[in-house]
Amino acid sequence: MFRPAHALAPTTLAALLVAACGSPPSPRASAPPRAPSAAVAGDPPAVACARLEEVLDAEMRDVPAAEIRSTTPMPRVEALMHRLERSCDNAEQLADALTDPTLASEADTFRLATAYLLLTTAHIFGLSHQGEPDLAPFDHAADVAARQRELAYRSARARCKDDGSREQSPEWGEALQATLKEVTPAIDGCYLEEKSRSPDRKIGKVEIKLHIDPEGRVELAGPIGYSALHPASPAFVHCLVRVFDPLHFAPPTGRAVVVLPLIE
Repeated sequence: MFRPAHALAPTTLAALLVAACGSPPSPRASAPPRAPSAAVAGDPPAVACARLEEVLDAEMRDVPAAEIRSTTPMPRVEALMHRLERSCDNAEQLADALTDPTLASEADTFRLATAYLLLTTAHIFGLSHQGEPDLAPFDHAADVAARQRELAYRSARARCKDDGSREQSPEWGEALQATLKEVTPAIDGCYLEEKSRSPDRKIGKVEIKLHIDPEGRVELAGPIGYSALHPASPAFVHCLVRVFDPLHFAPPTGRAVVVLPLIE
């Protein structure tokens, strides 16, 4: 079965994606998670953070991901698809311009999340024009992609501004594990559905990130490091995030950010 770890497309579309979003990011040194960016000569943290926030705020504002659905008029979906192409370019230029390696890495991650959202948008647009009768699976993929892009955006901003997340006590971690144990049957249900679709496919590891508010509610759940190349289907990932969406954990200190590596 699928369990939390103890550490807790068509070729033409792929070609379009590479052309629009550039090559994969080159490895960059990164600081420990959640730490503010360090000063770099010629690129003071305040200046770099202001630039990061300016660009990413604009990208999130200009592409309302909630509209990327098969029920949206296709001319609007097409316009959003072209806007996502520009968003890829803007994020790549931002990553190249930032001299702080941590912020540059965050911009790269945002670009890759944007690339996956672009791919799902292109699928919806193209298949709608081909008369595909059931676009629900692609709507699920768009939801997964939009969540991942939002997570990348929040992670980047948290490098510069305190988002309220705090280290949690061992007791809170135990309470978290107890709540997760209660939804194990639902997680297993997602797993069994996935195996029924592709019995021989090895799912491997899927990482789900949770943002938990001060009252213990999940305000955002989504994948990280997910792409069209991952063996797990978008339907499976969508099933998982729907399991986590309604959960209510013990109230954390401030806010909590939790990454759950789920391994087959």
